Amino acid sequence: MSSLRFSNITNSIIIKSLILLIISMLMIVTIGTYIFTQKQMKTTLKLSYDTNDTQLQLLANTVNNEMEQFASRLSLLAKTSEIQSMDKLIAAGYLKSYNISSLFISGESISLFDRSYNLVCNNAMLGSTKISYPIEFNRISPHKTTASPWYRDTDGTPKRAFGVVINDRAHGDGRLVSNFSIRRLWKYFSEYKVGQNGILIACNGQGEILYHPDMRTWLDGVHKMSELGLGEMNIKQDIKNNIQFVTLEDGKTYLINRTFNSSNDLGLISLQPKSEIDAMVSSVKHISRIILYSSIIAILLVSLWQILIVCKPLNNLIDHISQITEGNLDIEEFKSKRSQDEIGRLAKVFNQMHATIKRQIKELNEHRDLLEKEVKERTYELEQANKKLDIISRTDELTQLPNRRDMHKTIEKEVERANRTGKPFSIIFIDIDHFKNVNDTYGHATGDAVLKSVSSTIRSLLRKYDVLARYGGEEFLTLLPETEVNDAALVAERFRKQIENQTIFFGDQEIKATITLGVAQYDSSLGAERCIQLADKALYDGKETGRNKVVIWTEDLEKKTENAKQS
Repeated sequence: MSSLRFSNITNSIIIKSLILLIISMLMIVTIGTYIFTQKQMKTTLKLSYDTNDTQLQLLANTVNNEMEQFASRLSLLAKTSEIQSMDKLIAAGYLKSYNISSLFISGESISLFDRSYNLVCNNAMLGSTKISYPIEFNRISPHKTTASPWYRDTDGTPKRAFGVVINDRAHGDGRLVSNFSIRRLWKYFSEYKVGQNGILIACNGQGEILYHPDMRTWLDGVHKMSELGLGEMNIKQDIKNNIQFVTLEDGKTYLINRTFNSSNDLGLISLQPKSEIDAMVSSVKHISRIILYSSIIAILLVSLWQILIVCKPLNNLIDHISQITEGNLDIEEFKSKRSQDEIGRLAKVFNQMHATIKRQIKELNEHRDLLEKEVKERTYELEQANKKLDIISRTDELTQLPNRRDMHKTIEKEVERANRTGKPFSIIFIDIDHFKNVNDTYGHATGDAVLKSVSSTIRSLLRKYDVLARYGGEEFLTLLPETEVNDAALVAERFRKQIENQTIFFGDQEIKATITLGVAQYDSSLGAERCIQLADKALYDGKETGRNKVVIWTEDLEKKTENAKQS
């Protein structure tokens, strides 16, 4: 008996489903942990990149402010009376004064030039030694400070020359020029931290290194970024949110952030060692492993508990249900040791269901015949409703005529018949003249009355196998089977006269209406759609030449239409 129960348990679909669920949950947890780890690794990398980028932008703003302040001070000096006097002694004394000299650091100079670009004086302590500035004096703007590219003078320090125009009516416009030394920015560069052991590099737009922590190596002479191992990197290129790693000549890999200010011709590059990023990522992996192992153990424990507490009683209940399914309704009630848990409640409900099944089987048999009868009645009602819906979908609501879609189906059938029998058919395209004026003058309700009156009149003049359809708006289409075009034109003329001679009454309004008609005969070489277009073109010609007429489509009309288009 015990071996049989064990066999039932091991063969139970519940056990197999539970095992499959365990495997699926383990896979989900494993894959989820892996995805979480990968996402956290990307997040960690992105966080490091964004942090470095934010700090680099702050540094770039600081550097930009420093250079803008330098340019602003130069502009303010150019507006002082001592400088605008263009007097050599007055200007020289002012530039060499302590208040002015304190504005500049070692290696920086400021010089005053006259309108011919000849040196007037500078801030040199010994005389007015001429200092060469790589700036085109005639290009210095009178409205803003002009700056030169970065250059190196005799001391080898990278500098930029700033120039400003001096407005003086007595002596003419002069130029005040000063050089900005990169040394002003070194204090910001040296204090900047990229991770724990990162590197900050400054360069100009041509890739020339202006700052490097190893000053003795990289600021002794002119060095390019390519010498560091950065290849032909274009510092001007925008790589916002493009995370990259680079390997320098020292063999180390770094996370790179960079920014470039075109107005200052200054690019900043921060390099954080990849080993620091890897250390942060390693801690994320360690946490993910702990989560994974803990989840696997919890899943296994819960699964084992489910097998012992749930699966075995359910297997017994399934055996009980199987006997009832086989027709053994007299089987005894299912017993459960734990009547308050879900299995006990399920057993109670099952026993109630068992009793209900016995009672309702008889009732179901009695109702079966009644239901079959009702199904037949409902099926008939549905068929009738579908027929009504089909008629509605093919009929114009206002005129109760066939609509455009139904007319095309009718024409398709007539085309098949004409091709089979060789008997022709004709098409009459009808348009109510000046129908828009009726709507605008009397209102849309009156327009609807006109449409119904016209359609009713034309329909009364047709044979029983002729077809009239509302084609759209105030347009109607008539299909005349077994009718040549000349006979169709006579029918069309009868339509026209009848409409012209009748008066339409709506309320206290008396309305006279006319129609224009285009007639075309079906040609199998052109096709039905083309023939409809020809009738429409004939109608259009009638409207263009006075309306209230019947126009037959002919080759002469074709030539007339083509000539009209060409003219």
